[in-house]
Amino acid sequence: MGRRAKKAPVQTKKRATLAKRFKCPFCANEESVECKMDFKAGLGSLNCRICGASYQMPIHHLHEAIDVFSEWLDDCEAAATGRTNGSEEQPQQQYDEESEDDEIPEASGLQSKPAAQSNKGSAPAKQSLTDLGLDDSDSDDE
Repeated sequence: MGRRAKKAPVQTKKRATLAKRFKCPFCANEESVECKMDFKAGLGSLNCRICGASYQMPIHHLHEAIDVFSEWLDDCEAAATGRTNGSEEQPQQQYDEESEDDEIPEASGLQSKPAAQSNKGSAPAKQSLTDLGLDDSDSDDE
């Protein structure tokens, strides 16, 4: 019987921990801003121990302390420039069922539906299969 080689012990990688203390944007003191996450209440709060600046925002289970701090910095920057957070982005167009197929870009190769006919009482003219090029009858039979 041969000798068995000893196996090296399994080493697990240490998971990087994210900071919970940050530099205050108002008084510039290092690690003076503490973050507290209350997931049951859905509220993340920041508070500077030195100058007393504070911030709160709604959170969910995927938020981390750095997310709350980053949002605070974004809101501070927005307030300094005199705009609300996210106002420099273009407003999203709301979905309108009526205009869903009104305009199709010409480059798509599709044509938009013809406008509604002015004679609402009359039935629309039907095109024959021959006019549409769908007539599959043999022309030799006629």
